[in-house]
Amino acid sequence: MKAWLLCALAACGDPTPAELPAWDKTLPSASVMGDWGGLTPARGIIHLHSPFSHDACDGNPRGTDGTPNEPCLQSLRAALCADRIDYASLTDHDDSMADEDYAALFHPRAGDTPVLAGSDQIASRIHCENGHEVLLTVGSENALMPIMLDRHVPGTVQERHDTYNGNTVAAATAMRAAGAKIWIPHTEQRTREHLLEIAPDGMEIYNLHANIDPKIRPMYLGLDAYGAITAAVEFADTNEGGPEPDLALLAFLAPNVPALTRWDEQLAAGRKVAGSAGSDAHENALPVILADGERGDSYRRVMRWFGNIALVTDPRDPAQIEAALAAGRMFTVFELLGTPDGFVVDAQLGSTVPAGTMLHVTPPTVRGLDPRLPVPAIRVTVIHVGAGGPATLATSDSGPIDVAMPAGAVRIEVSIVPRHLGPYLRDLGTAMADQELPWIYTSPIYVE
Repeated sequence: MKAWLLCALAACGDPTPAELPAWDKTLPSASVMGDWGGLTPARGIIHLHSPFSHDACDGNPRGTDGTPNEPCLQSLRAALCADRIDYASLTDHDDSMADEDYAALFHPRAGDTPVLAGSDQIASRIHCENGHEVLLTVGSENALMPIMLDRHVPGTVQERHDTYNGNTVAAATAMRAAGAKIWIPHTEQRTREHLLEIAPDGMEIYNLHANIDPKIRPMYLGLDAYGAITAAVEFADTNEGGPEPDLALLAFLAPNVPALTRWDEQLAAGRKVAGSAGSDAHENALPVILADGERGDSYRRVMRWFGNIALVTDPRDPAQIEAALAAGRMFTVFELLGTPDGFVVDAQLGSTVPAGTMLHVTPPTVRGLDPRLPVPAIRVTVIHVGAGGPATLATSDSGPIDVAMPAGAVRIEVSIVPRHLGPYLRDLGTAMADQELPWIYTSPIYVE
């Protein structure tokens, strides 16, 4: 996200105070999303920038003495704790992460615990004041996005830059040799053929930056260049009766259709590829304080909007997190729209099952929905991706789905009309909460 959003900010609106249940600016433990066949949900951020990215922290990632911007870093750390993020995959740009010693990339601070594999540090654990723990791992984001590296790629500093900037099979191989899983950022800008060549472990099926950027929107998403900015500007209202600032995502949230298309193309070709949503958080886009006292793009706000849920037996174990991501035992959820409750998919995500296996899906509800609020409408769609591409296998807006799965890949989308959020829009009216929006994307089940 870039500084061009700053020019769009303005105060507006008439005071129309309403009595509402208090808005919760944090998230509950991911474990409330239930038991998944003996596996526990772990909430994660994949695609996250720290002061070791040149464009983070309003373009001032370092102080005059060259040390990382400490207030910006503390904002990041506090947000990980407040949003109860279980694992955070730092993906800093090669400028300047490639210049740093590997151990420094974890931004160790007093109280952190190194996570070791033998004598080598592979992660760091942040111990939060609220009792939560965050597993922090290191990666990079340039043309490719290696996540959960165990060490720097080999070579001189310049050779590291060259590898991290690479967009070739050779670069991906070097990153994998350093322990990484290869993810594709900004999938909307990629070609089917190149993705088949790279053979990624996962790819972004939604990217926040892409959904906002006036250059990316018309060129790659077919959207009005300034549509997101024009709609989101109303959340800068600091007058009494203005909307809840956290709900700004409602102004521009939409499916990233080209990214979803690239994903389905890989699945149709028989590839096993996980899907994730990229927060792409930098704290470099909206340095204006909104009505809640936070900047518009605070780490806390952006990471409150959506996360990637890995299914593991032990959320504290980095090896299990990495294995779950690589296998696609995961789903993405836009938790701004509600934390899902009671969502059941009886075939393990990322697993391989025989053709004809019955799939049972129980739609989720919004956890802890206050009875004073309007009821959202929820739709579940089961999508089959065969050699000919994606097709709807079953859909329901009123109850469970039971359907036999044909050979190919089967993934599930849940959409929601978040009417329960309408009252929090206050003097903006409810229109933004009366539209059908993506809520959950699961990674596929593979059927042979």
